[in-house]
Amino acid sequence: MLKSIVLALFLSIGLATSAGAAPSPDGKCNFDSDCGGGGAKCNSGKCSNAPGGKCNFDSECPGGRCSQGKCEKK
Repeated sequence: MLKSIVLALFLSIGLATSAGAAPSPDGKCNFDSDCGGGGAKCNSGKCSNAPGGKCNFDSECPGGRCSQGKCEKK
């Protein structure tokens, strides 16, 4: 019984810390949350703020702006 409680505690801590994880280095995503937050969106399997990603609005480019469909630094 105690083992299962301890195991459940460790699993819940692991899930909680991975929820705010940084985006993948290659910029691939399935959900907006895969892009590290800050307003970045998942568009066609690629984060809007990743190299090769596409944006529609400035709000999709954390710390930058959307210019001709690509995020640029301000």
